[in-house]
Amino acid sequence: MRMKKVIVFFTLILASSISLCAWEHSAGLEIGSPYFSINAKGDGVKKVTQPQLTARYFGKASNGFCVSATLSPGLAFSKDFTLQGESATAKGFGMELTMGAGYAFDITDRFALAALGSMSLDWTRFKYKKNIYAGTSYGAITAEWTQNDNALFVGLGAELLASFKLTEHISIVGSFAMRFLDGGKLWKKGSAMGKNYDSSFDLRGNFSVAPSLGARWTF
Repeated sequence: MRMKKVIVFFTLILASSISLCAWEHSAGLEIGSPYFSINAKGDGVKKVTQPQLTARYFGKASNGFCVSATLSPGLAFSKDFTLQGESATAKGFGMELTMGAGYAFDITDRFALAALGSMSLDWTRFKYKKNIYAGTSYGAITAEWTQNDNALFVGLGAELLASFKLTEHISIVGSFAMRFLDGGKLWKKGSAMGKNYDSSFDLRGNFSVAPSLGARWTF
């Protein structure tokens, strides 16, 4: 219910601003390395670093109201998403989608700041395997232990955007976002010694921080 109210609130503000103001639009690419910590109830805290490339749309109305939307694919690294008994860093893939709305401030003719409330939808996937060596009455055998972990979770928080104009159309941009992870799900599916298993865990609490740096084109 709380998430529905947030979505309705952002939608109403956006609709009223679009109808009343002139807009400036921009798009760009940023490089960042978000860090997040999620609490899987029954499976412990999971910490992930996720270097990613972000494609961002940014719109600014003449009254200062602004909106932002990003899509960010990237790699994922974690010592917590591993097979039992393993300590190596697991490597995976992640995708983040964010939407935000707020207000932009022109500090000078070239330098501007924007503060936005934002929400995110994150998906992270790890896939790994190792060989299991076991002794039997017929001698030693080798079998595979494979596992797929998929985490999907929602975040609510704030983002600060800074931009500096190099030319009329080109700007350098930097951002920092912090979000509280409001909820989600972790699914584990694997096979060990020919036996399949499948389980899921609720994700609750904890946070993410996401700095990034890049450039954008205003049109």
